[in-house]
Amino acid sequence: MSKGNEINSIARREQIYDFIKEEGTVNVKELSKKFDVSDMTIRRDLHIMEEQGILITHYGGATLRHPNAVHTFDVRKESFYSAKVAIARRAAEHIKENDVIYLDPSTTVLLMTRYLPPVHHTIVTSSLAVMQECSHNPYVTLYIAPGRYQSNYGGSMDTDTMAYLSNFHFDTAFLGTGFIDTVYGVTSTEIDCAIKQVIMKNSEENILLVDHSKFGLHVMKKFADIRDFNTIITDGDISPEDEHNILKEKVKLNICNL
Repeated sequence: MSKGNEINSIARREQIYDFIKEEGTVNVKELSKKFDVSDMTIRRDLHIMEEQGILITHYGGATLRHPNAVHTFDVRKESFYSAKVAIARRAAEHIKENDVIYLDPSTTVLLMTRYLPPVHHTIVTSSLAVMQECSHNPYVTLYIAPGRYQSNYGGSMDTDTMAYLSNFHFDTAFLGTGFIDTVYGVTSTEIDCAIKQVIMKNSEENILLVDHSKFGLHVMKKFADIRDFNTIITDGDISPEDEHNILKEKVKLNICNL
């Protein structure tokens, strides 16, 4: 697919997303006519959006998965969706019986909820979407962090959130980020940094889930150095230089080849 076609596809799915938020359901035939594309193209769009956790497909159309939730962050970066799925699937393999884990409010970490193993474990999260995906999972004991909901994060994100999470001890914390520089470190917004630092301090093992598009980027606030993670899970498109910088810090690098 050319870059221009990819952009058009993303724009179309964003419009489908807006439409299904309003109506609660969509019809393949109607969308095909509206966007002047084939039924197969619309079905492909709906399949991608189902994998993102936005909707549930059925014969002839799709229905919004969570009518009361606005997953603005779910459609933020769908260009690298296949990589995120592979990373999330690999991350879920780290969960063991009776683990207490933290799931970060990031799009890649959210995808882990589809691949949770059939073992009893406790999930602590500040993510609204994670809560919704796990609320009916019989293997999961679920704890939800309070605080002000931030739509751009898809979860609660303030000092109340941080205070609540500071009371937990985690076997493993699964964290996402939008910015990783393998020399400078891993960065984010100020409140997100503060919460992540609390989580990492209270966790036996810290695993970073990050696709290749996030590498070489940083913002002002750093919450961790590369060496502060036990494992980094990414896809096969990171540069040899970034791979070298991670491995020299004695961090386990888990590369998912698509």
